[in-house]
Amino acid sequence: MHLKAADIRPWPPGVKAGRRGGKWRGTQDAASLAFSDLFARSYETSPPMSPPSPRLDRLDALPLALARTDVRDVRKLFPEPALIALKGRRPDPLFVSILLHGNETVGFEVLKRLHAWMGRHLLPRSLLIFVGNVEAAEAGLRMSPGKPDYNRLWQGGTGPEFELAQSVLAEVRAAKPFAAIDLHNNTGANPLYSLIHNERAADRQLASLFTRTAMLTLTPPGMLSLAVSSLCPSVTAECGHAGVEANETRAFEFVLDVLHLDHWRGAPDRPLDVFETIGRMELDPAATISFAHGEAADIELPAALEKWNFFERPEGSTFARLPNGRSPLKVVTETGANVTEAVFRREGDRLVLTRDFSPAMLTTNEQAIRDDCLGYIMEKRSG
Repeated sequence: MHLKAADIRPWPPGVKAGRRGGKWRGTQDAASLAFSDLFARSYETSPPMSPPSPRLDRLDALPLALARTDVRDVRKLFPEPALIALKGRRPDPLFVSILLHGNETVGFEVLKRLHAWMGRHLLPRSLLIFVGNVEAAEAGLRMSPGKPDYNRLWQGGTGPEFELAQSVLAEVRAAKPFAAIDLHNNTGANPLYSLIHNERAADRQLASLFTRTAMLTLTPPGMLSLAVSSLCPSVTAECGHAGVEANETRAFEFVLDVLHLDHWRGAPDRPLDVFETIGRMELDPAATISFAHGEAADIELPAALEKWNFFERPEGSTFARLPNGRSPLKVVTETGANVTEAVFRREGDRLVLTRDFSPAMLTTNEQAIRDDCLGYIMEKRSG
């Protein structure tokens, strides 16, 4: 219950203000007791305060203190999600999104490097930057407990975060972007790679400017790069582990390359290996996981699981063991279709591949598996 000045009334009849033991009190009669009881009951039945909704701050410059600010102190610069519009020589902006996942810090480090670079150079192209889940970044988490994933908001939904996402999309759409880059880290032992969402020549060229490896995917729905792919060439740049300087350098160079690009030439700038996503591997939330042989668990995965990322695994090879006889793993497409039987078959307690596949984003980080997924199943396409 919140009281405003207009809500404050004189003491009710029969109540005299007095002071005893250093505290203000009222000498109450029956009328005042009734008033107190009414006040108490109204307080008890007041609805609980809802957590504050995120607002979208709009800026036209980068904070001067950016260079000396650690990502865990991001809210000293950006108390709320922010959209930053920086003018460059070419008006159609490069749209860059960072910190959709609070513990994936590469984008924040790229922003710091851009700030330093802009002190010596004019921007060749305008920049539109979305600073996402600052609350989770402050806590060092992928996402805030009990709140939605900021990279699953962009297909629409109900709630304040979804409303914020639609506000951002409206402004990006109005800006008519030249290209879009969503900067992420990941937890597994993956090469640097891009996610692309169609086979347009410009998207393939954009991906090739980052690395020679790309995943063609429409899953999971609600990704930001997928949502803006109808507006311009768009990629998610997966920049390996957070806190690795070489990964931050490559991401910064990628952003600079696109800022200097003046047109799409219709072909990749370097050879591009494209993997098409067959499905996303999701684990039953109640399942127990082991990475050690012989432990009792619903699914036993190899300790070296991450070394399989982006390498072809042959038909008939063992992917996992199911010691308890349950089948807690399923493979779903971007439309939600269950294609588990097209990918895996059971042979005793082993889960084996039905044909040659290449996995990606496999991780032995159990929290990441439960927050997101075990990984993706892919097939390699032509370059």
